[in-house]
Amino acid sequence: MDAVAPSLARRPDFRLGSATIRPSIRTVEGPGGNVTTEPRVMQVLIAFVDANGAVLTRDDLLRICWSGMVVGDDSINRAVAEVRRIARTTGAGFGVETIPRVGYRLTGGTAKVLETNAAPGDPPVIDAPPTNPTRRWIIGGAIAATGVAGAGIWAAFKSKPDPRYLELMARGKEMLRSDIYGGSAETVEIFNEAVKLQPKDATAWGLLSQAQRYVSEASQRDNTVAAASEQSARRALALNRREPNALLTMAMLQRVLDDWYTTDQKVREVLTIAPDNIAAYNLLVGLLQASGYIRESWDLNEQAIALDPLRPMLQYRRALKLWIMGKPSEADRVAARARELWPQNFNVWNARLLIYAFTGQLQAARNLVDDPATVPAMIPAIAVESWRLSLAALETRSPGDIAKAREANLAVAPRFPVVGVHAILVLSELNELDAAYSIIDGMLLRRGQLVADSDRTPANDPQWRQTQWLYTPATDRLRADPRYKPLCDAIGLTEYWRRRGIGPDERPSLA
Repeated sequence: MDAVAPSLARRPDFRLGSATIRPSIRTVEGPGGNVTTEPRVMQVLIAFVDANGAVLTRDDLLRICWSGMVVGDDSINRAVAEVRRIARTTGAGFGVETIPRVGYRLTGGTAKVLETNAAPGDPPVIDAPPTNPTRRWIIGGAIAATGVAGAGIWAAFKSKPDPRYLELMARGKEMLRSDIYGGSAETVEIFNEAVKLQPKDATAWGLLSQAQRYVSEASQRDNTVAAASEQSARRALALNRREPNALLTMAMLQRVLDDWYTTDQKVREVLTIAPDNIAAYNLLVGLLQASGYIRESWDLNEQAIALDPLRPMLQYRRALKLWIMGKPSEADRVAARARELWPQNFNVWNARLLIYAFTGQLQAARNLVDDPATVPAMIPAIAVESWRLSLAALETRSPGDIAKAREANLAVAPRFPVVGVHAILVLSELNELDAAYSIIDGMLLRRGQLVADSDRTPANDPQWRQTQWLYTPATDRLRADPRYKPLCDAIGLTEYWRRRGIGPDERPSLA
């Protein structure tokens, strides 16, 4: 029988765990409170209930709850995350467990339809899975017969990981993986709950430190979160001095004191310990691109994709690298697929725009910028307008349009340094090198008239190594300019190349 989206209006109320679920009015009533949810989220919850503990893949959820419509992973991630949030908020006593690389399943009891005379205040019915009486007798008899040895067996049973802890760890890892939720306070909360349940688990403390570091980097001004990240990392390392996530956190927290080479070596050490640590791959891939080792950066990104092919960050970087290495058609294909899978991801949108803008697809770039439904919320209106003027200048190359684009980009760069990277690319492509270098001086060297408004932004902090833009086709002219070498000396790139004994990859430069 074909599975179809449940009809909420005709679905009877039922009890699950400690909660009463009322699909027709989309409410979950538990000891912690009542929540009204969106129809799609209620459909996802009912799909898990109907599966009766079986694992549902993402394809299953798409078929059942979206009627087979093509939607991105973000839609499924958000719906599952919302089911979990509602369960926590209401104290419902059920959860959703992630089965890595397979799907999800409901945990915490069996649903029971309410009798017609049941009232909202009636005590909940919790159906526990049946126990095998033969197995229960064997275990009990063995413990009674062996005395002290039996106590040891009982201790072994008690030492099994708490299912709630396993669920938290799976959820937290999935949110870190999704890129969108990795830097959220909710992810930190999940790992905080995990370490409360298993305070001697070094991995849980290491992942908590990683989640806290992401939040600290996103908030920029909140030093308390950075301090908490360090404390969690040190707690993990006290339990296991080789815990890779904690080592990575410490390397990133210390990067402001370290040079490029030292940071490089610390991240490589993490990969020696944990060759499948995607966060370490991500950091090293970015650092190598930012220092001009384009081929090595590509190779590492491909290794990471082999481990986790459906991670947004790895795919949008693949698209950008294909453009950088002169393969625009392949870059288009990867960028288009990434937009289908993760339409709300800012970095995917950014990669799509850059590839359009700098491979001559200016109308496609204009459509992307002009559609308010696709422009990420973090992009301010003034930046959108600067892109409109930039695209016009890239198309006509007329002195008037170039002058308008130059003024717009110089105005937006110090106010929104992340958007300042776009300005550098555009101005370099337009051969407005004095303007481009004035932004670079303010962004990386903290000098000149265009020093950014905020002291702490990713693009403004040299230790973030945010010079990936320096090694792209759009910035060939920047690297051919006499100011390029002094810039590399000032930000530590020259010393990094010397210590590695390998210069950056050669790209054709324009005279």
